Amino acid sequence: MEFSQYKSNAMKKLEYALSEGLVDEGVISVINSFNSHPDIFTTSSCAGRIQLIILPDVGRKDSVQRRKTWHREVTIDDVEGAISEFDIPDNSIVILQAQSPIFHLSCRTMELAIKLRGIVHGQGWKYSSLITGNDEKWNVEILSANRIDNLLFRKGVIDPPDADRLNFIVEESNKILVKAQARLEALEYIPSGLQ
Repeated sequence: MEFSQYKSNAMKKLEYALSEGLVDEGVISVINSFNSHPDIFTTSSCAGRIQLIILPDVGRKDSVQRRKTWHREVTIDDVEGAISEFDIPDNSIVILQAQSPIFHLSCRTMELAIKLRGIVHGQGWKYSSLITGNDEKWNVEILSANRIDNLLFRKGVIDPPDADRLNFIVEESNKILVKAQARLEALEYIPSGLQ
């Protein structure tokens, strides 16, 4: 399949996702900007998130038993409410994570992919990389180093944090998310500079 067909298929999927409200509002202008470039298209994106996850032990994503996700700053009430709505199995770990926005893009050429990765790296998206490629398209992941994982407790082993500690964790998690999302607008200007 040629690049233009890959892009056409991706744009159909995006159009459907937009119509169903499945795209994070905070990234729509960024993905529209990237998709306006004839030699780039987006394949997935996230505006950044704070999430509460419950898992039996530290490990792979597929071991997550429960998850509550917010694409905005959270309050202590949000976190406590999410914890109380879950039936947390004994010995399970409860973690609050704040994660950077992330984008996956395909570029027509390796040269364009490398140039794009270099520009976003220079803007502070330090974990960005060229992840795969072949004669048809080259894939870039845009990701920053802004992330924090807070181990809140292990059910039946370590108690949940008190109100002061949880307030501190929530505030720091919100700072990470806000700092990471502040870089989104600058991404909108990159495609016009790649013409």
